[in-house]
Amino acid sequence: MSDTTLLVEFRNVTLEVDGQVYLREANLKVNVGESLIVAGLPGSGKSFVIRLMLGLPGLGSEARTRLQGEVLVDGHDVAMKSAPDLQQLRSRTGAVMRDGGLIENMDLRRNITLPLTYHHRTAMGKTEIDERCDLLLHELGIDRLNKPGLRPVGLNREERLYVSLARALANEPFLLLLDDPAAGLSPGCARQLSELCFGYYPKFFTHPESQPLSTLPLTRVATTSDISRYWNFGDRFVVLDEQQLHVVGDREAVTSSSNPLVKMLFSELPTQSETGTQNEPLLRQRPVEA
Repeated sequence: MSDTTLLVEFRNVTLEVDGQVYLREANLKVNVGESLIVAGLPGSGKSFVIRLMLGLPGLGSEARTRLQGEVLVDGHDVAMKSAPDLQQLRSRTGAVMRDGGLIENMDLRRNITLPLTYHHRTAMGKTEIDERCDLLLHELGIDRLNKPGLRPVGLNREERLYVSLARALANEPFLLLLDDPAAGLSPGCARQLSELCFGYYPKFFTHPESQPLSTLPLTRVATTSDISRYWNFGDRFVVLDEQQLHVVGDREAVTSSSNPLVKMLFSELPTQSETGTQNEPLLRQRPVEA
């Protein structure tokens, strides 16, 4: 990286999908190690912000897409990457989509370990992969799901999200993308999941022959239509309005903003029972490398 603090940058990005423009000459900067919340109305295209960081996966061959400008991740333009280089980027990134995004014909352990068996099968053996899966199941509190042959169809939505988070963290990502995972959950369940999304990072046992998959402190980018849902967890907040990304600032800037859209998206301060605390013993941040 040429800039030691900047991880993601949009430079005059215009995105049009199937004739609808979602971004028009939009700019954005995401610093290493921060938690950035991107808020917008339903249908505004905020999910495309995080999908752009992955090279727009999942659009399908029928989608008519026009992309202009630069989407830089770790100093490289995603749109200019070759297919192998794009896969390398995705191997260092974790994502939790709103529906979990699990593969229905795989059991849960195969879902969780998929990033390792697909991207890192030559870098670690089966024993280390199994150890990572066991640790994630235990520390995320979903040991009960560790049943042979259990597939996503047997899970409720909350369980799917926990399994998706386990999969997203299995490969020690340097970038974690969150597509409003707590939406639709009860306040208590939303708080617990958010604490794990923003506060937990697994400490894997390192085998002597293994190399760390990433050494950068974890950066998180989350989308939402309700700022209060993640207000307690974001370092900075951005709103997507009229195809532009507008930086609001930190939590104080959100609460004092006179922007009508910010007020609409931030209905009220979350209560203590909804936010809880971010420093429970289970939660671990990746240490910042010297």
